[in-house]
Amino acid sequence: MKILRDNWLLFSIVALMICGLTIIVPQLRLMAASLLDEGGRFTLLHNKDGLQSVPEMTSRYTVAKAANGLSVSLNATKDLSVEVENDRTLRLTALQALVVGKDEAGALELAFGQTRFSLSQQAPRGLFATAAPAPLEIKAQSVNSVLLSHAANAYITFENKALSVSAVHYLDFFTRSETLSATFNSLLIALVSTGLAAIIGVSLAYLVARYQVAGSTAIVFLVTMASVSPPFLGAYAWRLLLGRNGVLTSYFGWDISIVGLHGVIWVITWLVFPIIFLLSHTSFQSLDAGHIEAAESLGAKPSYVRLSVEIPLALPGIITGLYLATMAALSDFGTPRIIGLDVNALPVLIYTSFLSEAGRNPALAATGSVVLITISSLFLMAQQIYLARRGFAVVASRALERKRLSTLGHALVLIGVSLALLMAFTPHLTVLVSSFMEWRVGLPRANFTLANYTTMLSTGLGTAWVTLSLGIAGTLAASALGLGIAYVIIRKRYRVIAPVLSLTVMMPYVIPGTVLGIGLIMMFNKAPLQLTGTWFILALAYLIRNLPFTVKASEAALRRVHPALEEAALSLGARPLRVFVTITAPLVLAGAVTGATLTFLHIVTELSSTIVLYRPPWKPMTAVIFENTLVDADFGVSAAQTILLMLIIYVPLYFIVRYGQIQGKSGG
Repeated sequence: MKILRDNWLLFSIVALMICGLTIIVPQLRLMAASLLDEGGRFTLLHNKDGLQSVPEMTSRYTVAKAANGLSVSLNATKDLSVEVENDRTLRLTALQALVVGKDEAGALELAFGQTRFSLSQQAPRGLFATAAPAPLEIKAQSVNSVLLSHAANAYITFENKALSVSAVHYLDFFTRSETLSATFNSLLIALVSTGLAAIIGVSLAYLVARYQVAGSTAIVFLVTMASVSPPFLGAYAWRLLLGRNGVLTSYFGWDISIVGLHGVIWVITWLVFPIIFLLSHTSFQSLDAGHIEAAESLGAKPSYVRLSVEIPLALPGIITGLYLATMAALSDFGTPRIIGLDVNALPVLIYTSFLSEAGRNPALAATGSVVLITISSLFLMAQQIYLARRGFAVVASRALERKRLSTLGHALVLIGVSLALLMAFTPHLTVLVSSFMEWRVGLPRANFTLANYTTMLSTGLGTAWVTLSLGIAGTLAASALGLGIAYVIIRKRYRVIAPVLSLTVMMPYVIPGTVLGIGLIMMFNKAPLQLTGTWFILALAYLIRNLPFTVKASEAALRRVHPALEEAALSLGARPLRVFVTITAPLVLAGAVTGATLTFLHIVTELSSTIVLYRPPWKPMTAVIFENTLVDADFGVSAAQTILLMLIIYVPLYFIVRYGQIQGKSGG
């Protein structure tokens, strides 16, 4: 068979099955949950005052008074008549034949036509009652009539568990003020914070890339560090500084608070600004000098050249940065949860609807998830369509020479960069100082101590090991699978499997972490694939969530390896697998290491899917730190844990940057 002879074809099929089972099927389950509607229910109370309905325990059905009792109807069609036979017996009559039975849970079941009711009762018991209430019993009287016996003063519930395809959840979502405000707030937060970050990031990226700025390499490295900080760190630190009882507001006596919608926008602006800066900086650096010189030779003013040539040619990087920033802001769960308080955002609404003890509403969570995925997909489509309709390619590229700045201009640029970096690193500095301070009743005292680290080392290392084990396992699995998938896409190009696989592995890029976690719970919550609450479901979530990074990094590296090198080895009799292991893999190692580093950094800072999926004892550091910020906890220990997490992030980041610099020098 061709599949058995072609190892890469077999790998492609297995990879597609894995991706389909963990990416596509859970999202289809979410979509199905948003479109399926339960049949409704109604509850009757039969006591000494007669027979009556309970409106607050009735949904979709209409219960009205009739000549001899009550009439129950759905969609204006009379389904059932209920009459009083005696003080503990009701007569149920339908136009169709009534069938009595029991459901899977052993509860009484009454069926007629397409309707299937599950019956239950709640009967009050006296304080010193020793006998159990009389159970529900049904006796057939005729083909379409039965007698229902029940306990005294019982509430009897008829629940129609039949599912039907309906848009009722979407109608409910788009007509409720709560869900509409959550959607509006999410869009407002994403667009405004991305807009502000774009003004800062693009401007500074242009100045650093096009002019001779002192320490430009260090600036890019610091912005890179800021780009991989934990997403909830900013909210935690800014609330600590500028909350109602924050350090700065209390010290200076300011009657202000950063808590609220404005605070969410402020924090996310500095969270996403590094993404826009880095991609814009790369685009401005790669501009062709010929285009700019041609415009200048024709007498164009510098401002006109900047707006009509430089920025348009750099748009691919700028637009991609804007898209990534918008997605990060749109799907951010931690910031609105920590600093928003009363701000209702879509990721928070989905989380609380799915996991809240009080207001649990899985249908609303599924519907909100589909809406959030749709919004994310629309942003991606807009980015792709905009870039596809414009041409940005050049025949040849000559590096630009950086211009010199005046002394005043240089000083102003350095001040602007310093302020932006200060804002981006304020959370890091705040947490660092907080970790060495003594905390009492949630407030810091001006006593420096190492007690927070001592406590953290004695109690908090278990979560660090969970984080590291998940980071290492998820990175290794994503790197191996991602490199193989990239090889199939670039080299094998199977007519159907390759494009489907390419599209599938990129889907997690537009699926917010909260939505991804809920989809995995719905998929792996029952035997034989019951993974919910285990270490494996976290590892699985991190694997599929970070596949886009490893695949794209490996694709970029593979495009730089000429196929002739592999063909030469094959012509000498080497098997395809050996060629891949001994020739291809070593040549793409640098790109694979970059993708693996990005994967590891994203895993150890992941919060949105973690907070949905984790269960003790498998509790990563992000979940511990996040939960401690929501309660009156010991912020000193939380700060020490955050510093440990930052070390886990920045140590590998430093080495990968050093590795990249060495590779760049050796390659030059």
